Amino acid sequence: MKAVASIILLSFTGSALAQESVSAEQLGSRAPRDASSCNSIYGDGRQMCLADRYHMQQDQSARDEQSFLQRAQAENQQLNSALLVRELTAPAPAAPFTSADIAAVPGYAAWQAENRWYGADRARTEYAVLYAKELHQQQPVLAGRAFLNALSARVKEVFTPGKR
Repeated sequence: MKAVASIILLSFTGSALAQESVSAEQLGSRAPRDASSCNSIYGDGRQMCLADRYHMQQDQSARDEQSFLQRAQAENQQLNSALLVRELTAPAPAAPFTSADIAAVPGYAAWQAENRWYGADRARTEYAVLYAKELHQQQPVLAGRAFLNALSARVKEVFTPGKR
């Protein structure tokens, strides 16, 4: 009977010691495990517990803000990188077509002799230059006299006396 009583007494003592044991991270800290745990402490201990709780919340807010700023900076850097890649891989804007480009087309001299309006009539000439750029983009294989003939056909179509 004494043996049973001693075992029961030892088990209560062991469980009481186990409940009072503190992990290594909690040594010297009054940090509460939950918000209401400061309510069970009285006196100066409660003030210290509330102060620890406040400092823990402030530290967490600072970590959250720092994390947010780091994510925002990383996202900003990714966007800048994507924009730079897009700018570098974008095709260069096409140079405007000029009268000199038309004059450089093989067969220009004979074509210009047949189309005296080119260079003399400002409206037709400017339209021809603008249309030459569009025509070149639509049909890049069209070249030489065929290109010039397509150009003059379009100008005649647009500038016929009945349509003016």
